[in-house]
Amino acid sequence: MTDEFMLSVNYKGEQKDYPARLLLQGYTYKICVIVDDMEVYFEPDEEGSFRVVKMPGQDDKKLENMDKGLLQGLSERIEKVVK
Repeated sequence: MTDEFMLSVNYKGEQKDYPARLLLQGYTYKICVIVDDMEVYFEPDEEGSFRVVKMPGQDDKKLENMDKGLLQGLSERIEKVVK
């Protein structure tokens, strides 16, 4: 089951919308966000925050070069949406 939605983030003074979807996996879930034509996966950690996870087949170099501030902003926004 997947649920699609738009994730709005204000970053560097600019409001941007990113397509996202909820991926249910047994007792847990991931949020997949499309950033610059790449799927970025977030999962909840033990403290209830969200972290980026690498998935098999992903371009590790492209993921490592993504704007860390943007990824943090997306993570924080996901936390607010989920709670």
